[in-house]
Amino acid sequence: MMEKIIVDKDYIWQRIDKFLTKRFQDYSRNFFQHIFERWGILVNGKLVKKSYKLKEGDIIQIDNLQRYLEPVILEEAPKIDLPILLEKQDYLVIYKPKWVLSHPNSVWDIKTPSVVWFLYHRYKDLPSIKNFIRAWLIHRLDKETDWLMIVVKTERWLKYFKDLFQKKSQLVENFLNNLSYNIDKLRQLENSIPLKKFYKAQVNITNKGKEFINSVQQFPYYIIEEVRPKVPYYIPKIWITKILWVYKDNLDIEILTWRTHQIRYHLAQKWLPIKWDYLYWKKDSSPLKLTAYRLVFKDVDWILQDIKLDNV
Repeated sequence: MMEKIIVDKDYIWQRIDKFLTKRFQDYSRNFFQHIFERWGILVNGKLVKKSYKLKEGDIIQIDNLQRYLEPVILEEAPKIDLPILLEKQDYLVIYKPKWVLSHPNSVWDIKTPSVVWFLYHRYKDLPSIKNFIRAWLIHRLDKETDWLMIVVKTERWLKYFKDLFQKKSQLVENFLNNLSYNIDKLRQLENSIPLKKFYKAQVNITNKGKEFINSVQQFPYYIIEEVRPKVPYYIPKIWITKILWVYKDNLDIEILTWRTHQIRYHLAQKWLPIKWDYLYWKKDSSPLKLTAYRLVFKDVDWILQDIKLDNV
């Protein structure tokens, strides 16, 4: 079903792709550019470029938008191979390299390599949880970070892992709501956490960072402080980062809360910014020196799974 729009004088000289993005707010500019490439938009009955400047009285005809979300379009997504470190009937653990997205930036971002496209081409029957962009992925991290990722293969395990995440979050939030931040109680609480993630970071040790390290009487050291990540619409909250040990400029870290930029922000606030962190230190095209290298969790039969990356 074609949609027809007549352009009035308020929109003349606007680029057509920007105009359509404002007119259809549920769809991104990338999505409309994707349709232009497939000749799905006409102006006055003719094909135009995405940069076409509108004129008063132009008649824009748009092909059925939903057609571009069907599997025939998804088949154009790039195929990539990712290492599978553990595969079971209900879930798998994979390794995501740096610069590969965990999921596309939008439902219409077809061309960028991502874990979702790897899964789409390799597995056709994974639970979609009603949105293929986040399908099968129960957690994510920055594209600059290489890491281990759990992927569920059945609805039963989707629920199981969601319950694990919720239990973990509830335990930690109950502790934070206490406001006393008793470290002995926190250590006791850690024994009950059913899902753990560990990182290795290489940092820039500034003079103040050296003072901070020297001031720590004993490791592990808990940073229980507010996080203000450099992302839009984020509400600052207090989260917990655990520094297990420091060797020269290398840190081994466990996070008891999993939140946006938590490690990057906490370390930068301690004057130990992660090397090549373009947001919290210096702009650089080199990959961020942060790796999520170990996952520990209980499976549904209460068998401990402890998965590590080699040579990290």
